[in-house]
Amino acid sequence: MAKLFRTAKTDSSSLVRYAAIFGATLCLVGLVSTLVRTLLPLLQVLVPALVVWWVWQRHCRRQNRQQKHLNVTFYRLLREHRGRMTLLDFAMAAEIPAIAARAYLDSRAKEFAARFEVTEHGDVVYIFTTLQFSRFPPEPIVMDVPDSTTVPPLPDSLTQAELAKRLGVTAKTVSRKKHLPTLLDWTQTRDPNGVSWSYDAQAQRFFPCSDRLPAQPEANRN
Repeated sequence: MAKLFRTAKTDSSSLVRYAAIFGATLCLVGLVSTLVRTLLPLLQVLVPALVVWWVWQRHCRRQNRQQKHLNVTFYRLLREHRGRMTLLDFAMAAEIPAIAARAYLDSRAKEFAARFEVTEHGDVVYIFTTLQFSRFPPEPIVMDVPDSTTVPPLPDSLTQAELAKRLGVTAKTVSRKKHLPTLLDWTQTRDPNGVSWSYDAQAQRFFPCSDRLPAQPEANRN
């Protein structure tokens, strides 16, 4: 009889415990449901706003990286080309479409008060004069003929690569200048003898201009 009483008491305690757990679970579910119903209007506004903010932040970071890349490329080309730049040069170096390259260069040209030069092939060259003169001052014109022992002899004609070596510039620079009307003055300012050079397209060689050769000092004449 006592054993049956203890068994009944144990079963009663278990039922009470299970009932308490079930009641607590129902209360928790009811509380969560109430909170969800209360916060649902706020979540409907907050969640889309957070998504839009995340997308916008990601777009801004991507734009900043792209702008930094364009700025680094732009200043590097300015140093390499001494303030001169074409649309194709910048588009290839920055690896962007021509429309984006033109928009960027036009904005920089307006900012730095650049001027434009059109070659005989129709290419537009952006010339950032202010930046060029402030950071890369032009080389002074040599009026006196240096000592003959340090001046290379004057050949009858030169190829593009040979003239570039004589003037101390790249062959690409000579190629850009050879069809321009300023070629004579430009080569004279850089030639160690102060000689002006003209380009013969048929012969594809450069020839010294005899009418613009510098006067020889008396010591050299004797």
